Amino acid sequence: MEKQPAIIPEELELFLIEVKESKIVASKEKEKLNFNLNVGHSLMHNLPEERLKLDLVVDLQAEAPVSKIKSLAHFKFAFHFKITNLQNFYELNAEQNPVFYGLLIATLLGICFSTARGIIYEKLSNTNMQGIILPVVSPQKMLQQNNK
Repeated sequence: MEKQPAIIPEELELFLIEVKESKIVASKEKEKLNFNLNVGHSLMHNLPEERLKLDLVVDLQAEAPVSKIKSLAHFKFAFHFKITNLQNFYELNAEQNPVFYGLLIATLLGICFSTARGIIYEKLSNTNMQGIILPVVSPQKMLQQNNK
């Protein structure tokens, strides 16, 4: 791929956030629990309209619980973006499918995960997972892990 263009924040419009799935199974008892975080994503596009939709799935699962409480939280979000000059951020492969530059996708992942962090924090506020803040993660690492 040739040199990637600079990302101009004003050309990225997040115009819709959908919470597609939200499942929280937790005890009403407040206790300190350690959690494993699993994150996945998928991308859809509408090239003529310069739109991308990034689906983000976030799962929180309790590590070997010390009590009988099993906590689980599962969320699926759809983030809809309008990208000005989207044609600058991909190349067509041999099958004429777009291959988006990693920098664009990592940027969008960062925006989506940060936004999801706040939504999840609020949704967990009345459960035994109250106060859990998802960690800061590298969008580049998330992108690499999703490709494995």
